[in-house]
Amino acid sequence: MPTKHAILAPSASRRWMTCTPSARLEAEVPRRDTAYSLEGTCAHSVAEILLREMLAKDDALFPGHVTLEWPAEDKGYLYELGGDALQYHLDYAKEELGVDPDEMLMTVGDRYCRFVWEDYQAAKNVDPDAVLLVEAELKLSEYIPESFGSSDAVIIWGDTVAVYDLKYGKGIKVEAENNSQMMCYALGAVLGPAELYDIRNVHMTIIQPRLNWVSSWVISSRRLFSWAETELKPKAVTAFQGAGAYVPGDHCKFCAIAPRCKALGMHASLIKIDRTGDLMTDEEIGHVLKEAAVVKSWIAALETYALDRAVAGKPIPGFKVVEGRSLRQITRPEDAIVTLAAAGFDESSYLRRDLKSISDLEKLLGKKGFNSLLGDYVTKPQGKPTLVDESDPRPAMNSTATALNDFKDITV
Repeated sequence: MPTKHAILAPSASRRWMTCTPSARLEAEVPRRDTAYSLEGTCAHSVAEILLREMLAKDDALFPGHVTLEWPAEDKGYLYELGGDALQYHLDYAKEELGVDPDEMLMTVGDRYCRFVWEDYQAAKNVDPDAVLLVEAELKLSEYIPESFGSSDAVIIWGDTVAVYDLKYGKGIKVEAENNSQMMCYALGAVLGPAELYDIRNVHMTIIQPRLNWVSSWVISSRRLFSWAETELKPKAVTAFQGAGAYVPGDHCKFCAIAPRCKALGMHASLIKIDRTGDLMTDEEIGHVLKEAAVVKSWIAALETYALDRAVAGKPIPGFKVVEGRSLRQITRPEDAIVTLAAAGFDESSYLRRDLKSISDLEKLLGKKGFNSLLGDYVTKPQGKPTLVDESDPRPAMNSTATALNDFKDITV
């Protein structure tokens, strides 16, 4: 699947269409993988392989249970993705394969690929020449300068084109109606893979398999091109130039420059409240709560950015990096259980389903007894780096080199 990203990517269209100067600044920030982006990349790779396998087999019916012999050239790629994801402790990651067939394969296969495949078969019943394109390249530069991208799946039949978007995350449900990302995908499909067809109807579908959510929207191609000409193109040109005004809002959540954005900082600190009276009314509380979502998102991004800077040797004045709190762990619970059994303790005293917590075992054995019997099995992992006010009594890391070395295996 494609890994390059355009300055004006369709996936970020809501952001750069609303806050036009942000795109140019975001392009200067190195992209950084997260647990969620790795998870999404892996899920899209699984979807692509599954649908291509179905096209190669050309079976009308999608299998009752998704099974797949990974093609050799794809297995290595998925293994690499899964290996990277292990550091984030994702629930699907498996060292021996790269993904867990019991979760990702079944979820993507049964709740996304099956949906697309059945729509494709329905299209073929109407038009035997219907086609299904997987990761279809889109043609966007006519309306969005230097933009490119691909759609997870495109079906073309008769005078209709349908675009599909897989969203593997478990966040909020996303609506297809008036969704600028989906409209960009649809526009790119009409101008690209469907350019030789007389397209009049455009279908857009978002599938979120882990939320059991499907949202679809149908518009005419005439309406799509009207939107592209009057709304998309002017804003895309402005955004490409880095011009226009900064407009803070909930679209800032995934913006790479959000932590340093002055417009967002001013917005977060200037929530308007009527100064009449001493206490807020219910209406004012409702207003503040709605605005608070933007504020909380901005503060979280700001804290992460400041911590990253400090750990990298560029401390924020007035703050320092200390070792965060961590909990003791029993690293070899099986050996601990054998030791307790050999010491004559009744199983019910140290087991629930698994070995009881360290605090419960200390109550059972006493601290001396615990250290004597189980001390060799206990470890206390290093706490994650934490940014605190310089007045915090905990000692700062001695130097940047020490901090980087001490925390080299920890993902910030």
